[in-house]
Amino acid sequence: MKRLSSRWLAWWYFTIALGFALLAVNRAIIGEKFWLIALRVILALGFGTLSLMEFRAKDGRR
Repeated sequence: MKRLSSRWLAWWYFTIALGFALLAVNRAIIGEKFWLIALRVILALGFGTLSLMEFRAKDGRR
């Protein structure tokens, strides 16, 4: 089975991070509880970090 390239994984993680960030903004505007918004921001930062790490990784080497 062929492995996915680092670029594809990086973009995948980036889109997940963007989704969580937009969801946090949306819910902040609506007025949801602060801890739920903070949780989404933390998740967005985590996936953003994974994305950055994958963008910097060379294919096949982690």
